[in-house]
Amino acid sequence: MPAASPGGIREALQAALVDQGDRLYALALKTTRDPDLAADALQEAFATALRQADQFRGEASLGTWLHRIVFNKSIDLLRRQKRDAARASPDPGAESWDEVREGHAPAWAHPPDELLLGAETRDALERALAELTPLQRAVIELRQVEGRSTAETAEILEQSEGAVRVQLHRARLRLRALLAPHLHGERR
Repeated sequence: MPAASPGGIREALQAALVDQGDRLYALALKTTRDPDLAADALQEAFATALRQADQFRGEASLGTWLHRIVFNKSIDLLRRQKRDAARASPDPGAESWDEVREGHAPAWAHPPDELLLGAETRDALERALAELTPLQRAVIELRQVEGRSTAETAEILEQSEGAVRVQLHRARLRLRALLAPHLHGERR
């Protein structure tokens, strides 16, 4: 979509927000681990995309371009937050990224043992993901959750394909080590 009219790029960005907004937010949330920061990153990313629409060369898809901007804005906000003050503890009433992505199924719709094991596993996974670096969380989100290719993930994160593979490998090893006690405890 190179050399698109300002109105055309605006329409394409609006369509991308509708089509890919949830995935973009999920990436920001996975990277920042904070719903408010993720929303800010998404808003800043779309403002930046609108301002820099003339710089979109069409070498990648519009979605890939937007994912890259969202990731960069998420990292910028994390850096700004660390620079301004120590990171505040998350709001206990805030929705987890799973709840945002999957919707809210009523508790009565699942058997109690499934709820307990599922909630414990989700909590263990959330704690383990929090131990990863923002880059590793983003790689996990893009490769494992969204199913993007290594090449597309590398392009979004502005990393080499080799670096993406290394980060994915390290993230998997770290998650395996962090989740092992929980998983072994469930089998007893």
